[in-house]
Amino acid sequence: MKIKNLSVVLLWISEMALAGPMQSVPLIQDAVNQYISTNLEPGGKYEIGGAQIDPRLQLPQCEQALQVFTQSGQVKPGRNTVGVRCHGERGWTIYSMVSIRSFKDVLVLNRSLQRNDVIRAEYLSAETRDIGLLQQGYLTELDDVVDKQAVRNIPAGSVLSKLHVTELTLVKRGERVNIQSGKAGVLISAVGTAMADGAKGQKINVKNLSSQRVIQATVVDSGQVSVYF
Repeated sequence: MKIKNLSVVLLWISEMALAGPMQSVPLIQDAVNQYISTNLEPGGKYEIGGAQIDPRLQLPQCEQALQVFTQSGQVKPGRNTVGVRCHGERGWTIYSMVSIRSFKDVLVLNRSLQRNDVIRAEYLSAETRDIGLLQQGYLTELDDVVDKQAVRNIPAGSVLSKLHVTELTLVKRGERVNIQSGKAGVLISAVGTAMADGAKGQKINVKNLSSQRVIQATVVDSGQVSVYF
């Protein structure tokens, strides 16, 4: 029963196609290519594969502009299912698979790093990589990594990511720090002991050695924290 129904459908499609002029396959291909290029991020480096429409395809000529779309609603690196739809009385829809490789210059270590090592510009090089093969969070700008420190041991040749780096530790646990406190126009300084490591902008507990009180202060520089009211 299913085979008979399929035969009827194929016969109906063939009759429908032969009932009038055929859709130009190169025009379908052009519509897909235009859609892909328009929806990719400008200025990127891409390698596009697939989207080859079978030249033997016979479809009724579309009287309206072809509608090209993706199932996900966007074009992104990896495999994309691209559809082409013709609206109208003799409408039709076909699908094609398009694979996209996107390449970017990413930061790669040219030497190994140990945990807490400070990252310098000379430790890095820019290399073009297929970002579809990289984990999210890869870094591309020197400002995002230089003078920060490694959170763990990182071997040479690694693509740096946000998970590899953290802000430089300016205050270390047990270290004496200068506490600045007060408000606009009034500034008081005291000596304290940091009760935790801290990076710039981070809040840590500090013990005021004069009052023996534990307060929460913000790290502002090496050996210096602040409390403003």
